[in-house]
Amino acid sequence: MKLWQSYFPNMDCSSNECGDKLPLKALEQMLEKASYLQPEKLKNTKWAFLLDFSIHSSEKRGFLIDLRTGGSESFHVSHGIGSADGEGNAIRFSNTNMSKMSSLGLYLTAETYHGKHGYSLRMDGLEESNNAARKRLIVVHAADYVSEEFIRDNGRAGRSWGCPAVAEEHRDRIINNLKDGSLYYIYHQ
Repeated sequence: MKLWQSYFPNMDCSSNECGDKLPLKALEQMLEKASYLQPEKLKNTKWAFLLDFSIHSSEKRGFLIDLRTGGSESFHVSHGIGSADGEGNAIRFSNTNMSKMSSLGLYLTAETYHGKHGYSLRMDGLEESNNAARKRLIVVHAADYVSEEFIRDNGRAGRSWGCPAVAEEHRDRIINNLKDGSLYYIYHQ
């Protein structure tokens, strides 16, 4: 048994649907890293979010995961304009302020607030690759450039300044399930 399986026993993807719907290498990395967190930090153990930037932005590459059942729902998610190759792929990553790049690694979600992009969710990076997330204002928020219509018309999602933005119609569901201490993992192969 792997260490993460003792913390997330329902996430045995050989026996439930997560094995068919989620990028398994990314999922295993997220759960393994999460198993090293102090238990008091992870306050929301019902939901997690896995974002795989190895997947093209025209595809649904963000996965809201029910940690109790292994079930998931997929969503379009943006990457930073500085991470972009111009073709809809994320290829560069940074933890530097004003880089306008996305940052990889494990995050812990925090409080919600209403700001420039409306209802939003702050996140704290837990790794060297993303520990400046709060200072950089890397948050989950909604944007029209992640809508199905925008993606259909442009062949890719639009880009943020580093935030993992989602479509307006999914914002509340994603944020309300993840707020206040759940896992958020951004992966690239």
